[in-house]
This record gives sequence, C-alpha cells and structure tokens, in this order.
Amino acid sequence: MEGKIDKNRIPVMCVLSIVLLIMAVVGALLLIKFCGLSFETATPDEAPTDPVVETTAPAENTTPTTPDGKEYTLTQDWDELAKINKEIVGWIHVPHTQVNYPVLKHEGDGVGYQYYIHRNYDQSYLFAGSIFIDYRSKQGVDSRNIITHGHNMNNGTMYHDLVNYGEYEGDLKFYKKHPTLFFNTPKGVEQWMIFSVYKTSTLERHGEFFNYLIGDFNSDAQFMNYVYNVKERSLFDVPIPINEDDQIITLSTCSYEYTDFRTVVVARKIRPGESVRKYVDATTLNEDPLWPDVYYTDYSTQRPELTTFKTELSRDNVEWYDGKGKLEGNEWLPAVAGRKTFTVTFINYDGSIIDTQSVSHGKSASAPADPVKPSDDYYDYVFKGWQQDFSAVNCNMTVAPKFEPVLKEKWR
Repeated sequence: MEGKIDKNRIPVMCVLSIVLLIMAVVGALLLIKFCGLSFETATPDEAPTDPVVETTAPAENTTPTTPDGKEYTLTQDWDELAKINKEIVGWIHVPHTQVNYPVLKHEGDGVGYQYYIHRNYDQSYLFAGSIFIDYRSKQGVDSRNIITHGHNMNNGTMYHDLVNYGEYEGDLKFYKKHPTLFFNTPKGVEQWMIFSVYKTSTLERHGEFFNYLIGDFNSDAQFMNYVYNVKERSLFDVPIPINEDDQIITLSTCSYEYTDFRTVVVARKIRPGESVRKYVDATTLNEDPLWPDVYYTDYSTQRPELTTFKTELSRDNVEWYDGKGKLEGNEWLPAVAGRKTFTVTFINYDGSIIDTQSVSHGKSASAPADPVKPSDDYYDYVFKGWQQDFSAVNCNMTVAPKFEPVLKEKWR
C-alpha cells in the first residue's frame, strides 16, 4: 500500500569526542521532513515551554479541572511574555501530554509565508519553529476556528502526542484520558473539549481535498456545515452538543498513515458552568469515519455518504446540534485546488538560506554547491549530502545538509 508505515517496524578529550558525536546524531534525528500542505499549510517543529508560572488562582467565574478531576492551576504571566514577544497570543496545553507551549500569531503571514516556521517564540532563529496560528484565522484568538499548527517530532515534543489519539482507528482509552485541552489567553483560562480527531490528505493523488483551513466563516450555516464535515470524519463519536454560537480550535500535525497525511484535532470551548464528564463517558469509536479517497482505494470498502448539515438537520440526523435551527446564509464550503509548484529551500548548518527554488510538481530541485561548515578546535566537518530526497517534489520543503565530524589528528 502506498506510503504506509509498518507499525512493527576515559580521558577528557575522548569523553568530549563521544559527547559531541552523540549530539550530532541526535540533532540529525530531530530534523524530520518539513513539508507544507499543497495549499500552503505549514507546521513547525519545536519550541520551549518557558516562561510559565503556576498559581492557585482559577479563571474568573469558573474553576476548570484537568481530565482526572484535579483543579487546573497552570497560568501564564502575560506581562512577562509580552516583554519577550508581543506576538505570543496564547498558550496551549493538553494535560498529561507534552503539549504545553506558547502560541504565536504574526500579522504579516500569508500565502507562502508563515513567520514562525523557523523562529522560536522570542523570534530568534530556530529550524524547529514554534506553534502558531494560521493566517486564515484572521481574527487570531477571536476567530470562530482558531487553526494552529505544530510538528510531529520524533522525540515526542510539540504536537507529537496528537497522533496517540489513533492511527487507522481511534484509541478510546487515550481519548478518555485526554478529552480536553486548555487554550489560555490574557483574557483567562479557557477549557475546550475535543469532539473530533480525523485524518486528512495533502496530495492531489490521494483524491479530493477537504479544506479544513477555514478560520472565519461567512455565515452560521457555513460554520455548522464545517462542524458537520469535521464530525463525520472523526475517529470518535463524541456526543457533546455544538451550535452556531460556539467557538472551536483546530490542532494540525503531520502523520504518516499515508504519505504527507495530517492528524487534525478539533475542540469546542466549554460553555460557562458546563460539565462535560457525561459526554466523555458516552464517547465511542466511530464505526465508519470518512477518510480521504486513497483509503477506499486500498481497502475497497464503501465510502460513507456525505451530504450537508442542513440536509441532515432536515432528516433529524444531527442529535448533537442544540442551536436555533433556522440558519441564515449559504452553507457551501470553499474547496482548494492543489498547487502545481512548490518552494524548496536549501539551508546551511547554521540555518542560513543557501538557495530557494520554485519547483513544478513531481520535478527535481537542483542541489546548490556543497555547503561548508567551519572547523572548530576539535573537529573538521565533511559534507555528506542532504537530509531529504528532493528528486520528485510534491510539497514545500526545507532541506538541510548532513555533516560528519572528523576528530582532528592532534586529538586522536
């Protein structure tokens, strides 16, 4: 099957040499393939979690709790964070996971450019980047759908834990231990309940795109149709009610059920005074979630019927809806055509850009001249090629060099 991952698959100077070699190997392992969606999604790699302050003060008018029932006491010092970077607009935390990071929003982001792909939360260069809000959520933290991106890192950091909700089917045990998340802003601590975890494609050959990158909506009808589409794709059947007055947040990361797939987690802000324990307890696996077309090609199974929210509402098939019912506006969701060209960026050992190329889909990028990494007191560095294959480009790529450290003769 195409693109699937097999699930079963001393002297002081000597000490220094060993440590440096280990660091080089670990550094290489942390650099994973960096591809954006064919319609300009980008997901970063890693960002530190400091600074953070623990207090015992709950958010105004509510006392949020973690999934195990304990009072939630993690808050941020927003004045101190603003001194570091005014573009830190939120903090995302999934209790009992490593998802616990500042969230950035850069006003200059747009098609083909998202600032924090290769920048830390303090705006310093970091190949791993930061978690950030997609430019299509134009209202930032006030968007109806706050779209965030974070990389699935091999070392378990950033949004890696999101894939633990399930691969080809949902992990109900993991979900029930982690059914909520916190997205905090200077306005206070806000708890959100996860109501959908689904897989989506990024490549044209995998079939029609589902455009989940809609941050703001033209009408209540369009918003509810989006929610309907998200729920129909979910690995879980979560019975929490949702209506046109709710706000949602989306967490997107790379996953590898097929080449360049995404795992997408969507949560609804918990309403004031609302208890969600009964919804968590009643959550079950979705027996027939909607997958991208490539899934049905491989498994030769029947693709479930997908209509629209208004159609299913008229058939009394949306028990989870508790809104007004008479929704104004068009419910049509904009589609996104796949791109025909992609950007390939070659960087040096220090992250500086060597060359940027626009490459047609399926074509090869041209390798620049071999980069050079300066020697230090103990090592010379030999260029050993590039860390990624860029012979048949099908996504935006950042390509880093591989250098082998060679201990200088006087230290051997």
